[in-house]
Amino acid sequence: MSSTAPSTAIPAQGARAYRHQPPSLYVVPSFYDWLVETSADLAAPAVREPGTVEAAREAEIARLLTLEARLLDQGALAQEAYVRWLALFAEECVYWIPASAPAADPRQAVTLEFHDRRRLLDRVARLGTGLAFSQVPASRTARQYSGLEVWPSPDRTDEWRARCSFLLAESREGHGRLLAGWNGFVLRATPEGLRIVLKQVNLIDCDQPQGNNSFFL
Repeated sequence: MSSTAPSTAIPAQGARAYRHQPPSLYVVPSFYDWLVETSADLAAPAVREPGTVEAAREAEIARLLTLEARLLDQGALAQEAYVRWLALFAEECVYWIPASAPAADPRQAVTLEFHDRRRLLDRVARLGTGLAFSQVPASRTARQYSGLEVWPSPDRTDEWRARCSFLLAESREGHGRLLAGWNGFVLRATPEGLRIVLKQVNLIDCDQPQGNNSFFL
């Protein structure tokens, strides 16, 4: 599978129980192939034709991404915001921060972060304990997305790709800093509503030493 997105099939009742739930069975070579192809499309210097996505769908995607950003900013003050943020993601999803520009194949290059759903659940649970010492005190953030572009995923009628620039201000222990870059998203229609399959965070200084980025970008 090179250009076909991964499925979000739910295991049948009575399926094998795994020690770690949910299992990461979807992170297979074909899934990586899809990520590499999708990453290249998100980064392409293309001119997207207007009108390829219905206005109502584009507005729905914009609302979802606005909510995604707000919940991350609220996480420092209300830990349940992270739980609600993760609920915006599909069962089979990836949160990816490349360490190069353009993003390299994560099978062959170091990444700043690369998390499947199980790993995201671990991080959200850890932050919820209040014992994530790299986040004591928690970073307070305010982020802004701009320049949103949305287009259909190839060969699918239930999936869309999106790209936007971001500015993220962080304040922690009396110190402030600014992060910048662009986000790439893949969003899919599911029975539960629109869900995020991929969030790729592309920092403009991704190939330089990073500070304490122990919060979600």
